[in-house]
Amino acid sequence: MTSSTVTADVAVVGGGIIGLATAERLTAHGLTVVVIDPAGIAGGATSASGGLVRAFDLSTTRRRHATAGLDLYLRRGHRGTWPALRRQGSLSLVARADLPEAVTAVEDLTAAGHKADILTAHDLATRFPGLDVPEDLAAVHEPDAGWLPVTQVAHAMARDAGPRLRLIPERATRLLTGGSRVTGVHTTAGPVRARAVLLAAGAAGTGLAATAGVHLPLRTRAVSYCLFRVDDPAGLATLPTVVDRTTGAWLRPWGADALVLAGVSSRETDVPEAVRRGVPPEEEARVRAVVRHRYPRLAAAPLAGGVTAYDAMAPEGDGEVTATTGLDGLVTATGWNGGGFKLAPAIGEIAAALLREEATR
Repeated sequence: MTSSTVTADVAVVGGGIIGLATAERLTAHGLTVVVIDPAGIAGGATSASGGLVRAFDLSTTRRRHATAGLDLYLRRGHRGTWPALRRQGSLSLVARADLPEAVTAVEDLTAAGHKADILTAHDLATRFPGLDVPEDLAAVHEPDAGWLPVTQVAHAMARDAGPRLRLIPERATRLLTGGSRVTGVHTTAGPVRARAVLLAAGAAGTGLAATAGVHLPLRTRAVSYCLFRVDDPAGLATLPTVVDRTTGAWLRPWGADALVLAGVSSRETDVPEAVRRGVPPEEEARVRAVVRHRYPRLAAAPLAGGVTAYDAMAPEGDGEVTATTGLDGLVTATGWNGGGFKLAPAIGEIAAALLREEATR
């Protein structure tokens, strides 16, 4: 070992919400953790998350994880120290063809103790007059869901982890291995030795995994959102978060200054792993052209800011937590396609359990 070698029970590559949720659970079980990320805590793709929190999802597995996430966010974390959930409610718009699955999902959520019901387009027009939803859509309404300031939550997770967590603001360059197990991570500041390693750095994990002969197929996908200033700030008090599964649009109140945060999922891939303030005019036009059909006030609302960023896209569309076969000590948790924030508490729990097991092999 050299004098610059750092040691810990677990090395976590990625200081985003998944990596931090995992690190907090590991330290709660008495393990020491080093988080490696050149952007620091929530400085990468997590910083561009809209922070929407809800339990509903048509996928049974993701719904289970999202429900567990909402439970913990409502409790303000394991220690009650996280920011309080902005409980403005959540609307998930679904096509008529998906309605039977949505009804089943609502039954599951209700059985799990969460309030949820199905609203027709007529119901929505009555209860949320600022929205415009066509007759062929319905919505799953969750009155206790809402949104959170993502960066504040991430820092709260790091504080909860306490002195067992160490942040190294450097770039991970390769995995260290010995025989059939991972032994740590090499960084631009030197080696980090650990009994287990978590790759939770999005698409950057592909190159790192390859240094140990592991195939982790991920691509970056463009993400951006716009901040629009509306002329009716009073109406924002009752505006829920809205996710339109039929168009990929989403919006929520920003929380101050009569602003609405809005975005539309993108098909553009292989973009730089960078977060930049502002959006180009063509992106503003693309977002506005879609979201104005659900919230007409955004049709002419002036742009007040925005962010251009990225997330990691998994080939099959869903992220997963996986212990690598044939290489003891390596766990990956990547590919959430922009939906990782609401799942993070549950994913962190799962990843931490796997890492504890791998660290003892």
